Amino acid sequence: LGQCKFLPRYPFAKPKIESDQSEFAVGKTWEYECLPGYIKRSFSITCLKTSKWSDAQQFCKRKSCTSPGELLHGSVLIPKGVVLGSTITYSCDQGYRLIGDSSATCIISDNIVTWDKDMPLCETIPCEPPPAISNGDFYSSSREDFFYGMVVTYKCHVGPNGKKLFDLLGEKSIYCTSKDNRVGIWSGPPPQCIPPVKCPIPEVENGIMESGFGRSFSLNDTVMFRCKPGFTMKGSNIVWCQPNSKWNPPLPKCSKGELLAGGYRNKKSRPPYRHGDSVTFTCNTNFTMKGNKSVWCQANGTWGPTPLPTCESELLGMWKLVGFKLCIWVIVFFLMIFLLYYVSHHTVHPRFPV
Repeated sequence: LGQCKFLPRYPFAKPKIESDQSEFAVGKTWEYECLPGYIKRSFSITCLKTSKWSDAQQFCKRKSCTSPGELLHGSVLIPKGVVLGSTITYSCDQGYRLIGDSSATCIISDNIVTWDKDMPLCETIPCEPPPAISNGDFYSSSREDFFYGMVVTYKCHVGPNGKKLFDLLGEKSIYCTSKDNRVGIWSGPPPQCIPPVKCPIPEVENGIMESGFGRSFSLNDTVMFRCKPGFTMKGSNIVWCQPNSKWNPPLPKCSKGELLAGGYRNKKSRPPYRHGDSVTFTCNTNFTMKGNKSVWCQANGTWGPTPLPTCESELLGMWKLVGFKLCIWVIVFFLMIFLLYYVSHHTVHPRFPV
């Protein structure tokens, strides 16, 4: 006859009566009770003909902890419910940081199920006061407390009747942010208040000013140019006034003459040229084109694509080929002379007895 071995041990139940008996006859039953943390009830297992004890898994159900509730300015992740042994995770919304533990587990304490840790808090991420600047000050909704998302704006001091004394260099506004969602930092450095910038009146020979008309030019002022008919621009058509009171990039130049030596443009294309205009070239007789035959006026006032096309004289190309071949023949000639000289002076002639 079959027999079952020792009483099985379960993480969720224990025998009502302990026994050290090592063998049990088929058909023998034994009573168990659920452990604390599981719904309290009794059940029996039976020694089966297969010499195994009947299954007990379905008899003890885990108890549940109370609902964790809502986390203000945050969220609670409950991946596997709130039954005994489950773990939940807390996280805060953007701009808030977690004060307390980021997770809690449902455990047994004094024979009852409860969370092992209290719910944390989510508080707004603070920033240190914004940096002070010379000859200026910042303005915001508060001058004492600064939190995530707050914006401060800088302004330079002015003289009597609002007279401008300084130029603001840099971003006028910065805001409180965070890289790790815990420590608050400012989005960038504060601007500077520098002495007023005055750039000279920009003058381009054979050029026409299209925008930025004025008698004086201050920091970040921009001016746009175009060349007079019959002239081609070299450089950027837009410049702006820099903190060093100079124009950047350098002022463009308007040069007279065709765009291509040894060739001519199509009749439909005439200056002045604007951004997006195209010009197509044809080389003169006895000239060969190198590169793209069409170019376009780019946003920076230059022609592209580069390198620009060129018209090379076929006669010049022929002379280049003749010159190259002539150089080869000269080199071969001198090598032959050197070889003959070397052989004639270093050959040992045999001597025969007389």
